Amino acid sequence: MMELFLFMFSITAVIILYRKSDKEEPYLFLKLLGYTILGAFMLEINSVKLPLGFVVFLLFFRDIPTNAWGKKRAAYLGLAIFMLSVIIPFVAKEWYERPRTVTLQQTNFYEGSLLEEWKNIKKELDVQNVYGVKLTNFRVVIDKQGNYERLDLSMIDESHPYTVFYWIRLSEDGEAVKVKRSRYEAEQWRTSPHTEVDFVLTQFDLITESMLKDDRMNYYELNSDGQRMGYAVRDRENFRVDTAGKKELQNSELPVDGIVVDVCGTDGAIDEHGTIFECDKNEHYLFDVMEREVELNSGTVLEAARKISPQIDQWLTEHVGEYIGSEKDGEFILRMDGKEKPVSEQEYIKALKETPVVEVKEEGENKWNVKVENPYGEAPHVMEFELIREGPEVLGLQFR
Repeated sequence: MMELFLFMFSITAVIILYRKSDKEEPYLFLKLLGYTILGAFMLEINSVKLPLGFVVFLLFFRDIPTNAWGKKRAAYLGLAIFMLSVIIPFVAKEWYERPRTVTLQQTNFYEGSLLEEWKNIKKELDVQNVYGVKLTNFRVVIDKQGNYERLDLSMIDESHPYTVFYWIRLSEDGEAVKVKRSRYEAEQWRTSPHTEVDFVLTQFDLITESMLKDDRMNYYELNSDGQRMGYAVRDRENFRVDTAGKKELQNSELPVDGIVVDVCGTDGAIDEHGTIFECDKNEHYLFDVMEREVELNSGTVLEAARKISPQIDQWLTEHVGEYIGSEKDGEFILRMDGKEKPVSEQEYIKALKETPVVEVKEEGENKWNVKVENPYGEAPHVMEFELIREGPEVLGLQFR
């Protein structure tokens, strides 16, 4: 629209200058148009626009023998167009990016809807793109009753021709949110891997008071980047949340794909910014969970076997991480058959990264012989089994 306006404005102004010219001159209209284009010509260096054309006019075209009045004003008209082309986008961007305050429809997490709050924000900001806005960060802190102590959301809208970033923060009185957005040329940013905010907030609205009910906790923090991801963190308080409610996610069900929310509860206090410093209760909620398909090959046989056999899963759990090593007061410890051995940091890191050692011997396309060994941790230190594709099924599991 701006380009069309400036084009129509310049053509109209050149026609007026042509009609007010002093003398007849061949191709005068085209010459006036040329002076206008020269005056509007710009040089852009690191996003800084300079009126190069007008500078050239001042240096080389000051002495004009015929129709000087019209030609000089055509050059100044070009300068005016240059100025408008710089000022109008700047003013429009500043107006678009001005901070806004939107009153919350509901200040209680349990009683309200995050999706409806976002819809209200879109309405207040006249967001035209109904779909395509993605959530990049979500952080909510609520008290025992569910009242918001902190509400931070970050989003990205990658609709052509602009990329727009949104930052939404709870106001100091807790009755509204402050919304700030920044707009950039779309080609400056890559497409993000995050999930559409409408879908994510629909999932988070499934969280109810009964899911977080723990009389010991004074505050809860919910934290997520809204990104669908592979999840395989075992021996944690993992829960699947859907329309059927909250259900514990067993180790044997992992890995899965889903949207993860880290839930942190504290029996202490929070600071003036709504920050929880230490979690006295920590859970992971997984939304829109889908079983992760494992393509069987020599690199995935252990992952596949772990999902099939609880014994394999248990052995692997007890031979990694804190089960085989720890750090105490700057000293690195590795455990081996009930004994603790002080080691160097290099040896400690190597043990955690390089063990257990997995040896896979492929026998055709449908069978693998697997040997897993770790000298650290508790005996048995060696696990052997066969995995066949049909099923898939674990056979001949042995520990020694």
